[in-house]
Amino acid sequence: MIDNPLENQVIEEKDNEYLSEQFYEHCEDKAKEIAQEFNLKSEFLDDFIEYYADICSESDEGYSLINDKSLIDDWWDHNKDLYETKTPYQK
Repeated sequence: MIDNPLENQVIEEKDNEYLSEQFYEHCEDKAKEIAQEFNLKSEFLDDFIEYYADICSESDEGYSLINDKSLIDDWWDHNKDLYETKTPYQK
């Protein structure tokens, strides 16, 4: 039997893609939970999900970030100039 390094490389790449997708889905789910808990307006959800996924992937704590309102506040502080509304929260 011939050991094919290309096949192993392809399998490893697919495994890495799968893990990356799973990580993003986890981040997306957590971002949705945070948004719902703290009443983030629905029109900001996709942008907040991207922000949350980015900070998770950049953080050493990826899966165990403290999930509180400060994450939305930090996101809003960096992005509020892009929107016409004064608050990201529903009343």
